[in-house]
Amino acid sequence: MIVLCVTGSIAATEAIKLAREIRRNDVEVKCFMSQAACDIITPNAMEFATGNEVVTELTGKIEHVKYSQEDLILVAPATANTISKFAYKIADNPISTLLITAYGHNTPILFVPSMHDSMYTAVKDNIQKIKDEGSANFLKPRMDEGKAKFPDKEDIVLESLRLINQNK
Repeated sequence: MIVLCVTGSIAATEAIKLAREIRRNDVEVKCFMSQAACDIITPNAMEFATGNEVVTELTGKIEHVKYSQEDLILVAPATANTISKFAYKIADNPISTLLITAYGHNTPILFVPSMHDSMYTAVKDNIQKIKDEGSANFLKPRMDEGKAKFPDKEDIVLESLRLINQNK
């Protein structure tokens, strides 16, 4: 199973298609959404795309623990905020709490940055910090129109499947 974490970039609109593409590859998808992502797309859309209930808040079901040891945690899109929180292990929402719990279990994590190029430049040190400690992988964004844009969904799926197979 891939846990798809959708954060508050406008590229969240692409997460619906990404979830469907992952499922076409016979991989189950569970979705966590940040509040900012919920302001862009609805959890109902992601529930339709994944076939599973969406986590938007942590409850007594301890979702951050329950889903922290799946095959892969995929953060797509990954905002500057989410990347920076992970770099310094800040757990103040369902996604950052899941990421830190998954990191503690050595679960593979893949970030797909998507933001304005100035923000991408500003968080390069945080990205490097994460890479240096070996706590996650990054898929390079497509640089276009002054933005670090969401790569092709097929590239995200291929890299996700590669990481899953590498860790089996």
